[in-house]
Amino acid sequence: MNKLKKIISDREWVRKSDPLKVFDGRLTNMALLIGATIQSDLPSLAKIEARKQYLVMLVTCYETYLREMFKILIDQKLVSLNKILELKKLKEVKFTLEELGYIKNNNISLSELSAEYINFQNFEEIMTVFSIVNFKLEMKKRLENKDDVVPSPEEISKIKKIDNQNFITEFFKQFSLHKKATDEEFIYHKIKLLLKPRHKIIHKNIGIDIGQNDVLDMTLAVYEFIMTLEKIIQGLQK
Repeated sequence: MNKLKKIISDREWVRKSDPLKVFDGRLTNMALLIGATIQSDLPSLAKIEARKQYLVMLVTCYETYLREMFKILIDQKLVSLNKILELKKLKEVKFTLEELGYIKNNNISLSELSAEYINFQNFEEIMTVFSIVNFKLEMKKRLENKDDVVPSPEEISKIKKIDNQNFITEFFKQFSLHKKATDEEFIYHKIKLLLKPRHKIIHKNIGIDIGQNDVLDMTLAVYEFIMTLEKIIQGLQK
């Protein structure tokens, strides 16, 4: 029942909007904040703390985007119900009669239910969930097409005008000198590294020495992951 009550509680905070615009907006503000911190005269330990908090928020934005896109897959019937119900995590979900009454009385949708029972902070679970839209294959295709991958700093420097929609590109320009993600191993490895310390930073208050290259690499990996999923969803919506 706690999960069901959480769904209703979350409705007070969640506003319907484009998940990618939400992600872009938060990333913009986060990048501006960490940029101002790094360029300031604050002690080095304070700058490390800023990077830690940036990564915590990056995970939050990543998780939120994935959850909302999973709901869209269900709400817009972009995949068959059978595929959704084949997910092992959802097969294990059971409700009492009291819970079924609560679901009906509060008009809780299938997408709200399903998303609540998926752990979007667990990389293996994320990959299993989005296997229903052949995510790994689409990621491979995306990386084979070099035009789709975030440009190198040298290529970015040739761009004369950066508008708000291209903010993420500008982000990589301003925090340059990072290596370009060109293979799946790099992307998946960096996302796993990103997800691993988040819980410990928040709940265990551990200290982690996070460098600026870590911030760049993990942001780049998340960006490529999200843009792959975005392209898949857009293709299904046509």
